[in-house]
Amino acid sequence: MSYDRNFNNTLAIWTAFGGRGSIVLPIPTLSWTKKYYNNFGYTQYGSERQINVYDNGNAQIAVYYAKTPYMSYWNKTTKQWTVVSVPWWSHGQPEILYAADGVFIAKIVGLANIIASFDGITWHNAGYCAGAQNAMTCGAYDMDRGSGVVSWWYYKSPVYYSFDSLEERTAWTLVGSDGTSVPIFKYLTRHKGYFVGVVGGDKSIARASTSSPGSWGTTIPEDVNDTRYMFIRSINGVLFVMKFNYTNVGGTYTYYVKLCVMNDNATEITETNLSWVGDLANNNIPNPRNIIWMPDWGKFALLKESSLCVSSDGITWECLHQPGLTTSQYDTFDGAMYIPGDGFYAKASGYVYYAPY
Repeated sequence: MSYDRNFNNTLAIWTAFGGRGSIVLPIPTLSWTKKYYNNFGYTQYGSERQINVYDNGNAQIAVYYAKTPYMSYWNKTTKQWTVVSVPWWSHGQPEILYAADGVFIAKIVGLANIIASFDGITWHNAGYCAGAQNAMTCGAYDMDRGSGVVSWWYYKSPVYYSFDSLEERTAWTLVGSDGTSVPIFKYLTRHKGYFVGVVGGDKSIARASTSSPGSWGTTIPEDVNDTRYMFIRSINGVLFVMKFNYTNVGGTYTYYVKLCVMNDNATEITETNLSWVGDLANNNIPNPRNIIWMPDWGKFALLKESSLCVSSDGITWECLHQPGLTTSQYDTFDGAMYIPGDGFYAKASGYVYYAPY
């Protein structure tokens, strides 16, 4: 089934997908093209080409990974990508740590400041992490409770949190300076009153209440199978995580990767029907960062190598081949979004795939 814009309405989508939550093919086949930094309004800085896309639920941005004082956001009025001045990025490359719940949490690479925005246009110096060492790795924010956390890749400055306004520059509070009571995190998300994260080392998962982000407890401990976790992410009330094991036979590593759903308190894991066996750097892997909630469909969508997959519950997925949605070896999608009335976006290395819809 080739894409027809007449298909893009709630009734047609609901009918084509079976109604009442069941998935009935066909899923639309889309026309995919590549967009580069200049397509989002940027001028090249040095040799930098990396462009990333993020959606916080209310606003969408395209972030050029370069030390230039600009940010491109989707202008809902003009239906165009629009570049605005953001002086913070003249101090270092912007890196988005969290995009959800109507907020973007970002860092300036090489600095200890936390930069925040609600609309992708106005960016605030939301605070700093005194005494932090190494690099800020991830973050999350709870808009309902007004609390945020960021993690640093150093065991004596693992987590900083704040209840202060994101529009004010205040010192975030360090917890875990003893080096043992609080872990460092590789990935963080916010889910139904909890901050949940994959602990550094990728072998366990821990959580804290968003009302007391200084107190963390392990919910999924290390196991005898050396199970690893990556890319934890809460999307429309469902907590996704990728897990994998591997074998090493004569120096050849084989990875067994599965997309999973966790229960709301992050203590149990359910495997979905999406999996991959092979190299870990492969775009066939079902990465939670590439899952999108589609309100008009009432379903989740996931983009991976040559495929658009759809699910009602996040557990059972059906996929349709997407010609042209391919990457080179070892290149993987690392972030996807859908802009209503515009189309799908999937970030690859040095470009973004785009399909109007």
